[in-house]
Amino acid sequence: MLALKNKMIAPLRMILFVLGAVMMNACTTTENQAQQGDVKIEPSIISVSTPGVKITQGAKFSWLMDAINLYKDERLDSTSIQYLIEKNIRSNLAGMGFQFVESESAADYKIAYTAALESSLDDTTILRRYGLVPGNMRVPEDNPMYEKGTLLIYVFDNRTDDVIWRSAVQAAVDFSLDQQERAERIEPIIRDMFRSLPTG
Repeated sequence: MLALKNKMIAPLRMILFVLGAVMMNACTTTENQAQQGDVKIEPSIISVSTPGVKITQGAKFSWLMDAINLYKDERLDSTSIQYLIEKNIRSNLAGMGFQFVESESAADYKIAYTAALESSLDDTTILRRYGLVPGNMRVPEDNPMYEKGTLLIYVFDNRTDDVIWRSAVQAAVDFSLDQQERAERIEPIIRDMFRSLPTG
C-alpha cells in the first residue's frame, strides 16, 4: 500500500513542478510586455524604387517645393521639425556624393517629403496617396505624450517627373523631447531611410 502511495505522489510532484515553472514563465512574459508598453518602439521603415534605376555620383538634387507637406500640430515646433528634416536630407545626399542646387530646372532629380502625426494623416490615407505604409506600428493610446508619426521622402526624375524612389518611416513621436533630443532621434532615422536610395 505504501509503495502504491509513493508511486502516485511522484507523478503529482512532477505535475506541480511543471505547473510552477509555467506560472513563473507567465509572470516573466507579463513583465516584459509591461516594459514594451514604455514606448520603446523601434521605427518601422519601408522603401520602394523603380527597378533598374541607379542615381550616379555627382547627380544634382533640388527641392520640389510643391510636393513638400508638413502637417503642423500645436504640440510640436513645426519650424524646428522642418529644419531637422531638411538638414538631414541635405547631409545624407552630400554624404552619398550628390550635389544640392536651388534651381529645380538645374537639377537631375527633385526631392520632397511629407511629415505628419497620425491624427492628421492616418495609414489608410497614406496608402491611398503614396502607395506604401511602413507597417502596423502601434503606440499606446493611453499615453498622451506619444503619437505615431510618419515621414515620407520621395525622389522624382527631373526628365520624366516619375517618382523613382520613395521611403516611409513610422515612429513614436515623443512630445516631451527638447530640440537636441529630437535632433538625435531624427538623424539616424533619416540615415536609415537613405540606405535604400538606388545609387551606382
